Amino acid sequence: MVHDQRSEGTFGETPFARVLFDLWDGGKTGRFEVRAGDAARTLHLLNGDVVVEHEGLAEKEFLAALAKKKVLTAEQVRQCARQAKAGGHSLLKALSETGLLSPLPLWNLLESYYARRIFPQFDLDEGGWAFQPGDGLPVRDRLGTIPTQDLIVQGIRQVRNAALIERFLPDDAAPIRVGAPARLHRIAWEPHERYALQVLGSVPNLRAFHEACEIGRREARKTLFAFLCLGILTAAEARPKARSGNEPEAMNAGRAFEVLNEKCAFVYKYLTKEIGPLGRTMIARSLEEAQPGLGPLFQKMVLLPDGRVAADTAVSHNAGHLPGELTRALLRGYEEILVSEVLAVKKALGPRHETALVKALEKIG
Repeated sequence: MVHDQRSEGTFGETPFARVLFDLWDGGKTGRFEVRAGDAARTLHLLNGDVVVEHEGLAEKEFLAALAKKKVLTAEQVRQCARQAKAGGHSLLKALSETGLLSPLPLWNLLESYYARRIFPQFDLDEGGWAFQPGDGLPVRDRLGTIPTQDLIVQGIRQVRNAALIERFLPDDAAPIRVGAPARLHRIAWEPHERYALQVLGSVPNLRAFHEACEIGRREARKTLFAFLCLGILTAAEARPKARSGNEPEAMNAGRAFEVLNEKCAFVYKYLTKEIGPLGRTMIARSLEEAQPGLGPLFQKMVLLPDGRVAADTAVSHNAGHLPGELTRALLRGYEEILVSEVLAVKKALGPRHETALVKALEKIG
């Protein structure tokens, strides 16, 4: 767990990707130091996102990488160096001054290059880390920020250390929990990853996942590891046996449905308060768009006057007493509904309102 004061740990306890996610989830600003053997790397975070810092860019290496990718010719690299020397400014600025690259592709390239330099950290299975909260880098030293969740997904796609993945994934036979955080829609998933998430939401453990999934085990494990590090996949906690039947499980499932519907009502009230009756129209539209992917349990769903969502009546009245597979399907459906409603708020009001809404939802439970 990441705290407000200086915190530290080892990659034997927590993988790099998960540490980075915890820092992002806490909205941390400060220095993130990564140590492995004699090597050390410092990343700067701003409200949880990774800062693209000018000093850490290594401009000469960046230009060499552009030449290797044939974005620039060797002569253009030399031209840029001459321009920088003559004008007394950075190689980065010289790229624009010479007209070799316009700002939009240039910034896309430098953010991609900066991210690639971080990718090797995702394979670390030894060494340690420390985070020191602070005010962050001065504005003049920042070239931009990289969304941390996307960086984590991209970094895990490059992981070659299979032993690292196996160390942290739950045992294939162990029960699992799958959640859909309200910020899940921000991640730029690839089609096969969205497919894997869909399969994962319908199975009790990873053994059943691999039996049902059409992705080969090696790549599937990598995707599962991404879900684990992003807080989507967790091992289910062992529970004591119930004295009669499955009362605790039923009570917990019933309460989970109540909480999810409370959140749906909260989103509805938030949006209608901000934009009036049009808010109900937007929420209803988000439900219509989500409905085809929710499965048969939600084909008769209704948006209630208070913003709650009623699934099939026969099912929702027995929400706490359904078989495990139906319970997971119903929970997953409500989680996807909540994600679609939060996205509707973002479209209507912008990312600041989305952030404020997500923080409020997290307090509900």
